Amino acid sequence: MGVKDNGILQTVTGWPAIRLGLECIYLGLWQLLQLAIRRLWKGRRRKLSPSASPVELRVDSSIGRHCYIKIMGVKYHYVETGTKSGQLILILGDAPDTANLWVPSWSSAVRRMAENDYHIVTLDLRGSGGSEGGSRRDLTPPKAVEELTALLKALGVSESHPAIVIGFGIGGLLTWYLGHCHGSMVSKFIVAGAPHPNLYWQHPPSPFCLGSLHFIQWPHFPERWLAESETRGDTKWASSRARDWSGALNYVRGAAWYRVHPEHKVQARGLLIGTKDSAAQLVASAQYCASPALRLVAKPEPADKDIPPLVLDFIIGKKKQVEEIPRGLVTRMLGAVADRGRELTARLALPANA
Repeated sequence: MGVKDNGILQTVTGWPAIRLGLECIYLGLWQLLQLAIRRLWKGRRRKLSPSASPVELRVDSSIGRHCYIKIMGVKYHYVETGTKSGQLILILGDAPDTANLWVPSWSSAVRRMAENDYHIVTLDLRGSGGSEGGSRRDLTPPKAVEELTALLKALGVSESHPAIVIGFGIGGLLTWYLGHCHGSMVSKFIVAGAPHPNLYWQHPPSPFCLGSLHFIQWPHFPERWLAESETRGDTKWASSRARDWSGALNYVRGAAWYRVHPEHKVQARGLLIGTKDSAAQLVASAQYCASPALRLVAKPEPADKDIPPLVLDFIIGKKKQVEEIPRGLVTRMLGAVADRGRELTARLALPANA
């Protein structure tokens, strides 16, 4: 049964779809004019280098093993860390730039999870890193969920051996969909910097969408615009695939036309991470979780120093220290009471010849 057939993912149809289409045309034009004025005012227009490399992987091989897998005819790249016999932790990064997933603090967290016998798979979303791209139709929520579910099954995940899923940004958006549509395959999930999909228009799924959600629905222009905006002469990613926005945009475009059933909740334990400014969004998103925990940080990104401890605590837990002193006090108190009881009993006892 497909994810649309079970009624959890619902397509926007009828008049709401017509209205959305008209809004994307007219409001998108207005947003385009605003962006153009802002661009001209800041004087940041730059040209793309025609010799840019389409794919550039900058992952330290000591962190894990580079792997490729074909799922439903699509080639995915991922980095595998830890033992394959352990519980799977699937990490879905933001798009298009996945560099944050390899900063020292987050890499240390991945190693710590591996030391605790987890099997960590850090996946490049379609159109980012070494994974194959896709058109708007290829990256709709139902298709994305179908491919990710097939990937989980290929990696040994089942209802009896569920996975833990961690998502940042657009990866967090996909984590929400997975939790709703295939919750039996997810034991825990962590979403950082990604509002619930049903809050799409109130709280955009990624910072680059702010003030441009309708314009993003346009073909071609948003990709070009964002690529030029991100190109800097001194940037580390100036000639990598990190400035290829087609994958990220197509994930976001597809999310506009689907809604999760309003009464459906993710049953797995969830950790929702956001900024202090996004507290209202976190509370609203938590309504779609049966067992949520909320945490606020400076930036909901892997590079934030507060993220790794939160994630490790949620997944591994803190080792409980044996409280020897309190236990000793209780034991001595109980012993004293018992001794006093025996003493009173002896005094009240009748003589044997009575």
